[in-house]
Amino acid sequence: MDTNHNNTNTVTPSEDSYHFWAEEHVSAEPSVSPSQTSEAQEAPVQANDSQLPNAPTTDIPPVNEPESAGITTVSDEPPKKKKKKSGFLKKLVACIGLAACFGIVAGSAFYGVKYAFSSFFPEKAPLLENEADKSDSVSQKQNITIASTEISEVGDTDATETVAAVVEQTMPSMVSIQTVILETSYFFGRPIYNEKEGGGSGIIVGSNEEDLLIATNHHVVENTTSVKVILADGTAHDVTVKGTDADADLAILALPLSGLTQETLDSIDIAVLGDSDSAKIGQMVIAIGNALGYGPSVTVGYLSAKDREITIEGNDMILLQTNAAINSGNSGGALLNTKGEVIGINNAKLTSTEIEGICFAIPISKATPILDDLMAREILTDDEKGYLGITVTVLNEAVTQSYHWPEGVFVSAVSEDSAAKKAGIYVGDIITHVNGKEVTTSNQLVNEVTSHRYGTEIEITLQRIIDGAFVEYKLSATLQQNPESLSSEELPSEPEVQPQGNPR
Repeated sequence: MDTNHNNTNTVTPSEDSYHFWAEEHVSAEPSVSPSQTSEAQEAPVQANDSQLPNAPTTDIPPVNEPESAGITTVSDEPPKKKKKKSGFLKKLVACIGLAACFGIVAGSAFYGVKYAFSSFFPEKAPLLENEADKSDSVSQKQNITIASTEISEVGDTDATETVAAVVEQTMPSMVSIQTVILETSYFFGRPIYNEKEGGGSGIIVGSNEEDLLIATNHHVVENTTSVKVILADGTAHDVTVKGTDADADLAILALPLSGLTQETLDSIDIAVLGDSDSAKIGQMVIAIGNALGYGPSVTVGYLSAKDREITIEGNDMILLQTNAAINSGNSGGALLNTKGEVIGINNAKLTSTEIEGICFAIPISKATPILDDLMAREILTDDEKGYLGITVTVLNEAVTQSYHWPEGVFVSAVSEDSAAKKAGIYVGDIITHVNGKEVTTSNQLVNEVTSHRYGTEIEITLQRIIDGAFVEYKLSATLQQNPESLSSEELPSEPEVQPQGNPR
């Protein structure tokens, strides 16, 4: 579980740093423009009579000066006072005229640009008008309108409607599986056979001239004595296990087309297999399966993770993780995307009081080549399956790395007069391939051998130590019939019940 640590760094501005609202704070001292300063220097300050102190009121008779004295009466105001006023008025008029011309030119240019912009970009014209409206009143609060987000067509469909549409589309390709499992236990050395009912789910993935082919999990049909499938129209039919792969936990069931009516054929369909490699974490997924054996049911969730390495009963697998509920009976069912494509085959979940919503599915991209191989196999009974006659031990990773041995299965015993003995296989050999297919577990070896009818010749690739070094050999072996195959007549007609406890 990841833990996120959020570190918040606090930065303290210096005293001389710029503050966004600093321009609103004005200095208390009035400022004087240069023009006002020069004007004050040129014109002397004149006091108003009302500002002077009151002088004593004394009646002084006027003095009449004779004209012959040659004295001219001088005005109290300086002679250049009128010249100054006349020059100031001229400048004021000139400034007003220039301002008016500038306003006319600027306004004409603004509306000209606005008209040109509207002509070339009509869809953006309202934005220009909004910008012009903002400049009308600076002191008033702006009225900003945010445009609504446009909804794409992808989001128009409701999620519930999407799930319902996918279920309706894909349900004809889903089947429910009913099985009877034969369990063997021993009581004082005496074998006791107990039949137990089981169930699972399946997906119709193909067909040939004879059979309808259904994919499911290996553990759904393991140790079964009979397998039935229930199709979309509710009809039940017996099927045959065509092939299984225990390590991949996959199996193919064959339903004969000859036993299906035209009405049933019209009600079923073949599933569309998608690409699990391109699936994205977080996308919605839909699980369909026979939960608890009650019949088809639907759960919805999301793809939680990809390429999860999980060990199930000693078998290492790489799976998809989802929180869509996977319950008993869902095994072998489909994990779908919202297009209705199968991206996984449900096969496991983690159960604990501390765990919730951790379920797994086999990625369909990894399952497809295995399913293709299983569908191409011949349907064989236990008496018809080939037999090699060896006992093997799986080499774990620690052994192969410590001793530098090749990956494969170690031959620990060879039966007398067996196919392996006649082919020249010895104790100590490491089998790596059968018919060119890699073999790293005993289950893979058994599947490759028993998928062929006895009497068939197969190619075995093995590694053998010669003079302290491994040398590769390719041998041909003709499979024999298993001498220990158990026929149905050897089983008791009525299974015995265990004396106590639950079946293992």
